[in-house]
Amino acid sequence: MIILSLILGHLIADFYLQTEHMVKEKRKFLKLHLFHHAAVMFITLLLIYFYQGNDFFIEVLVPTILLVVFHGVLDYLKITLQKKTDKLIQKNAWNLGLFIADQLLHMITILAVCYFTLQVDLQAMIDTILLLLNLKEGIRPELGLLEGLLFLIIMLILCTTVTGHLIRIMLGSLTKHISLFEGKYTLKDLAISPNSEKNMSEEYTYMVMKHQDLSRGKVIGYLERLLVVALILMGSFSAVGFIVAAKSLTRFKQMDDRDWAEYFLLGTLTSFLFAIIYGVLLKIVFFGSY
Repeated sequence: MIILSLILGHLIADFYLQTEHMVKEKRKFLKLHLFHHAAVMFITLLLIYFYQGNDFFIEVLVPTILLVVFHGVLDYLKITLQKKTDKLIQKNAWNLGLFIADQLLHMITILAVCYFTLQVDLQAMIDTILLLLNLKEGIRPELGLLEGLLFLIIMLILCTTVTGHLIRIMLGSLTKHISLFEGKYTLKDLAISPNSEKNMSEEYTYMVMKHQDLSRGKVIGYLERLLVVALILMGSFSAVGFIVAAKSLTRFKQMDDRDWAEYFLLGTLTSFLFAIIYGVLLKIVFFGSY
């Protein structure tokens, strides 16, 4: 429960309390981000202390300080390494690697702090995970109500916000050519001739990508992954194909453009891949099989 609680706190501090502006200006807002992280971790550990704690200093203050310090060091290293992306051709791949490595190191930090300060038995935790995933023979443990709820919330965040952020990093920003597909406005140039009874007009059409279009796309991504997970939990694997077909129909005309089609397919297939993984994982953990 302790590790799940701290992982949930980390995800909240990293993906919800940290705004897009803070991410872009990471160095400028690093202290504010660390304050958010410290507050979330302190509250999380304090709740655990009230539930099952004995020593406030060892079980709340020390872990909070260690987690914030390590988090700050990792974020500073990430900021430093990200400066090199301007000189790289494969910028998206570099940023994706940094993001994955950063999150993995944060998870390792949480495990290390739990082991050295909160006396969490990591070997027992690993054995429990292997038994839950049917990767080890033995009596399958049952998740408690609180542990199950924490795990479900974490998976919900991973399925929506974290995966969406990962896909956005992988695909990178929309190119100028592709970004001309969403939204539309028209300009009319009226030419009035004194010898003509009718006005002559020329119409120019431009396609633009608006912020609300990007927001709608993000929400669609969230919903499609949640729907895929729900279908997998219900055992309706074949129904997943209908979601792909429905999404493709809405972009049918844009599929004529090869760049857009590749961008769309890469994002969609990656999104569905993660959703299937999450769905299968949830089904194994909660129902024992997929």
